[in-house]
Amino acid sequence: MSGGGRVVLTTGVFDIIHPGHIRFLEEAKRLAGEDGRLLVIVACDSVVKGNKGRIPMFRARDRAFMVSRLKPVDRVYVGRRGDIEKNIEWFLKRLRPDVIVFGYDQASIMRMTQKVLKRLGLEIKTVRMRKFFDTSTSKIIEKIRRT
Repeated sequence: MSGGGRVVLTTGVFDIIHPGHIRFLEEAKRLAGEDGRLLVIVACDSVVKGNKGRIPMFRARDRAFMVSRLKPVDRVYVGRRGDIEKNIEWFLKRLRPDVIVFGYDQASIMRMTQKVLKRLGLEIKTVRMRKFFDTSTSKIIEKIRRT
């Protein structure tokens, strides 16, 4: 990516946007710095189904649209179908981030990404954020089901 400032990359489902998502994206953008950029990869529907065991409430392109309208976000991409490690490699080679930020619940994707970084010989900083607010999309869905 060209331009001044740091490029920060993150990824997620972002199915039902809640305060935890907003705070997470604000903190990721803060890591980019004043003239940095925050790039977000929204998981494709098949990845959501595989990881969460449910179909997403909104299609990937709709989730990407919502995320793209959030103030901290500079650019949004929809994740690709297929092998996750190959997808990680594909995005890393094209986006060349300085920092990759993971959510508190993304330990497995963080490990996969670190494995790909090592294989490619890329030295990109990885950061795992803490949980913001006591909420999650799964908790919201469960609350809706109970009411």
